[in-house]
Amino acid sequence: MDEVPDGSKRRTAFRRADLRKFEVNHDAINQAEVDEFETILNRAEREADLQQHLAANPRILVQKLRGGWGRWVIPSPRFGAEHVPDFIVGEYSSLGVQWTLVELESPRRRLFNNRGDPAEYLNHAIRQIADWRDWLITNRDYAIRSRSDQGLGLVDIDGRAPAWIIIGRRDDEDEKTRRRRAQLGAQSGIEIHTYDWLLDAAHARVHDMEAWKRRSGVGND
Repeated sequence: MDEVPDGSKRRTAFRRADLRKFEVNHDAINQAEVDEFETILNRAEREADLQQHLAANPRILVQKLRGGWGRWVIPSPRFGAEHVPDFIVGEYSSLGVQWTLVELESPRRRLFNNRGDPAEYLNHAIRQIADWRDWLITNRDYAIRSRSDQGLGLVDIDGRAPAWIIIGRRDDEDEKTRRRRAQLGAQSGIEIHTYDWLLDAAHARVHDMEAWKRRSGVGND
């Protein structure tokens, strides 16, 4: 097994990974950006509508991350010829680098059928993530290799990478559905959230930044 970089070695490995074009300043998010996402979300019928918008506005995707030394959003990374996650989001903290696999589904889709079983497209999303994790186990050397060395530059990633499935809307759930969603996520090792989870986090960040500006006098003449 490859040695996981530690301390200065990890920082050196991360610089060599050459992910600067994917770096995201999460604090730069503003209310107009969040409002635009909410408008598109309310109108969206397909996964592709949200995927395109989030690729162009990646700050929405990183608000739930806590890494104080950097955040990254990589759209449509290729895991070989067969596997293409919608996104990989990364954070760098004192604990190291953590990458999260992201699979988007339509905001109009319900998570469970009338019998209470996971819908087929939700099962498919879970299987996809299992396939991605298997690929990372087999191809970890390529995944962590720097981009300048023809790798993916995903420092520290392995087959245990966290994952999110983003699907549906909160208003389409009841308490029973939320409990079932949490149970399914625990069983699969995947966080399953509605798009409102992303929206709430973005609103909260803007609120916190505005409060900080008022306290510190930033922007006041």
